[in-house]
Amino acid sequence: MERPSPARPPSLSSRERILGASLYAYVWRTSRQDQVRIIILVSLVTLLSVAPLELQRRIVENAVSHRDFWLIALLGLAYLVVLLLQGSLKYALNVVKGRVLEVVSRDLRKRLLRRKFAAPGANAGRVEDAIDPGTAVSILSAESEDVGEFASSSLSTPLLQGGTILWVMAYLIWVEPKIALLALLVYMPQAFLVPRIQRNINRLARRRTRILRKLGHKAAVYENLAANDRGAIPAGAAVLVELIFKLRMIIYRQKYLLTFLGNFLDSFGVLVVLLVGGYLLIHDRTTISTLVVFISGFQKISDPWSELIGYYRSVSNARVTYGLVEKAIDAA
Repeated sequence: MERPSPARPPSLSSRERILGASLYAYVWRTSRQDQVRIIILVSLVTLLSVAPLELQRRIVENAVSHRDFWLIALLGLAYLVVLLLQGSLKYALNVVKGRVLEVVSRDLRKRLLRRKFAAPGANAGRVEDAIDPGTAVSILSAESEDVGEFASSSLSTPLLQGGTILWVMAYLIWVEPKIALLALLVYMPQAFLVPRIQRNINRLARRRTRILRKLGHKAAVYENLAANDRGAIPAGAAVLVELIFKLRMIIYRQKYLLTFLGNFLDSFGVLVVLLVGGYLLIHDRTTISTLVVFISGFQKISDPWSELIGYYRSVSNARVTYGLVEKAIDAA
């Protein structure tokens, strides 16, 4: 009588072996329900973005100019309600974003552990040989959270910050198109410089991540040596540490160059508003309330613009990290 063949361990499905066709596809598949909640909350927040500007304009133009204290109090109360509502919605948004970060980080760690400790025969090859200890530690600790952090803002940041800019710019153009369009031109230099500098930062970041993994592998090997075989830091590890330091300093210089440019343009934009708005005000072609609203409105544009620039950088960095993580997990 022929013996039944022993049951083979179930093989990992293609979904487990392959994270996704793209970073966004993986993020959506892993956290789609929370992403829908994020879209709803962001829509509500952006709809309220111009309400404070209009209330400011009405307080200065209607209430103050007519010396109507009760109208000032009423508009001030409406302003307070808007601020509390916006704050509550942003609080809920941040909580959901935090959940997405942890959900994606947890998913990556579980996938890696399933592959790392898969039973022999579950895959075409032994994953122990494909994922070295240094790479595993790097993914479990830092790289999974890097991808998770991006996932938490993958939809919320472009929708929230981009939507705020569009609503505020539309409102400012409606109030005074000359100042609005001139102020918008202030940010154009960043549109040309940021992609070029960021591509170089991405190249350096990829190299740094690979070196960190090599260093982790060397540290794991060194840890397994017998106590009497240990001595000074291995020469190869010391070289890697110095190389990581140099790469990081280059990244810092280029990263903070973008920060400097953004801060300068923010301040320069306010100066443009004051000069042009002051000229129009002197020649009775605008009002003091319009100028006040533009100064406040410009700040409402500069902060989201900075967030969008930071988001563009995080997309590039996350794609680099995700590609390396996917390659490590899917290797067999």
